[in-house]
Amino acid sequence: MMSYATVVKETISQYAELDIIDAHQIYLSKCKDVPEQTYYKTISRMTKSGEIARLTKGIYCRPKTGRFGRHISSEKQILEHYLGKDGKNGVVVGYRMYNKYKLTTQISKRIDVYSNVSEQEKKKVLDVTIKKANIKFDTSSIKMIELLDFLENVNKIEELNKRHAIRFIEDAAALYSDQLLEKLVRAIGYKKSTLASLRNVLDYYKINHSIGKYLNGVSKYKAMRMEDLYESVQ
Repeated sequence: MMSYATVVKETISQYAELDIIDAHQIYLSKCKDVPEQTYYKTISRMTKSGEIARLTKGIYCRPKTGRFGRHISSEKQILEHYLGKDGKNGVVVGYRMYNKYKLTTQISKRIDVYSNVSEQEKKKVLDVTIKKANIKFDTSSIKMIELLDFLENVNKIEELNKRHAIRFIEDAAALYSDQLLEKLVRAIGYKKSTLASLRNVLDYYKINHSIGKYLNGVSKYKAMRMEDLYESVQ
């Protein structure tokens, strides 16, 4: 009969070099018969021996050794793990997303991600910050999360290209539905000022919605107005 340590080592060895290894998820899905203390002691020993490398608390990889030395997982492997290779497990927001849609030429080393792979509410792996979002990521939900992130941060985006911003808002707003927003509010949560900005967008394009139920009718929110955006590009 294999020892517990051997079971753990053989389980970890099944992962390709540089693939993300989430110790907690692997324990729950593949090593539940191993006493928890023994499991994590084995992980610790494997880290000390160099068999695996620690990226952050609870997240490891099997390093790759080549002609230029020892390498650990890069941004590419981290994003593939949390977004899924087909992009159906998450979405990138923040400056990486703004740059993708040419909303700004500014770039940031930090990458922000929402993912349904992460079990923790928030986790940072190297330069990637992952926030948990238990939802199905399809075209509509991805576009709406991108739009809401933009509306939440529009006043902070440096060198905002307003013409590209208008096009981006129009494309995303066309996919709006009350049911989708309800899922996103439940899974992610948004500031009332962000929802008020979304209301202004939908009103401008005459898209039906019931966002009012999330807002206080007598409150004045610091919200973006499409009229102001259009006027600024005249």
